[in-house]
Amino acid sequence: MDYALTMMRDLPSAIAGIYGIEQRPNLALLTVTLAPTDTRAEPPAAAAAVEATAIALTGERTTLLLDRRDEANVPTWLASVEVRHRVPITIEIRARATADAPELRARLTREFRLE
Repeated sequence: MDYALTMMRDLPSAIAGIYGIEQRPNLALLTVTLAPTDTRAEPPAAAAAVEATAIALTGERTTLLLDRRDEANVPTWLASVEVRHRVPITIEIRARATADAPELRARLTREFRLE
């Protein structure tokens, strides 16, 4: 599982346009990709699933609306995440490559400067 949280303003406008992404200064893009680590292995099947939750500094949890895209036969999920200036946000990710595969978990915390 690969994941990243990137400010929308840092995306080239051409890429944002392809995916229909609104580039607002207070939005970040969460990207989660499930790809095999063995290059000879098959990519995850259609049954692959990802869930993500944003956790505010106050502990408030918000389930993120993920949009699945299959790029080059590799499933990728995208979600917009609202961020605030110098306020840490934590993202928890849970994923399964197949329905019977072990659950993968990741947790990342980032702080952005919006100025």
